[in-house]
Amino acid sequence: MTALTVKNTIQTVLGKTGLNKLENREKRVVLAGVLFLVCFALFHFAVSPLIQARQQTQKSLIQKNKDIKKIHQLQEEYRKFQAQAVDIQNRLYKRSPSFTLFAFIEEQATKAKVKQQINSMTPSTSEGEGLLQESRVDLKFERISLQQLVDFLQQIESTDNVVLIKRISIQENSKEEGALDAVMQIITFTQKS
Repeated sequence: MTALTVKNTIQTVLGKTGLNKLENREKRVVLAGVLFLVCFALFHFAVSPLIQARQQTQKSLIQKNKDIKKIHQLQEEYRKFQAQAVDIQNRLYKRSPSFTLFAFIEEQATKAKVKQQINSMTPSTSEGEGLLQESRVDLKFERISLQQLVDFLQQIESTDNVVLIKRISIQENSKEEGALDAVMQIITFTQKS
């Protein structure tokens, strides 16, 4: 468009809207209103989406950093577990090949003088993932004293033989005052055949 046609178009618009008949003060008010609308539209359609996109990006970066920290934390825990697994496997290799959990528990019960209080011993095994399987003995004591139970528990947990108490439940014996009944699961790990 040429300058003359632009000028004619503006004059036509001003004539049809009646803006050319306004006083200078009124023209300034209309101009201020138009500028406000243009600024509002510019902010609403251009600046505001950019600000929101930036905030969303910052939130995303913060979340990603948290995720990375969590991954590093999990990686560290995994390394500790791997080191513990290697340590357990080393102890298992050092353990006597003829070791059985059932015989070990009987031996420790004899040492702690609680063999007569054993009501039942039930061995079992469960397949796990990896090279190890869990060997378990469910053990039930009746009418055992607190001191006898403590002595037995100290005897039974063995880091060298990788023997652990997985669960234990203790309650008072209903027939004999001062005596306890105890049910426990004692576990170890063995190499899969």
